[in-house]
Amino acid sequence: MTAIPPVQNTASIAPPTEGLSLKSGGNSAGVSDVAGANPFEQLLAKTSEDQKLSDKAIQDLVAGKTDNVQQVVMQVVKSEMSFQLFMEVRNQLIESYNQLMRMQF
Repeated sequence: MTAIPPVQNTASIAPPTEGLSLKSGGNSAGVSDVAGANPFEQLLAKTSEDQKLSDKAIQDLVAGKTDNVQQVVMQVVKSEMSFQLFMEVRNQLIESYNQLMRMQF
């Protein structure tokens, strides 16, 4: 049986945020406020933003402001995939928490 290495101090290591950076400019109100938040909160904000863009694209199609159905479908699919990713990350976090709670020291 191999010994588990000790946990290193990760306070100085920045969490990976590639693809999750939320820069101000063009984003809905409040989304840029979480730029310094943890990656889970950033993912939640990005998922929410994708859902709002998807809803707007559908409303624009119904109102006749756009006739590009392909673009609307792509936005809806992007929103669905973003939500699925968010739910999987959430499920993994919950499962990890439950495993920690079952541990006996």
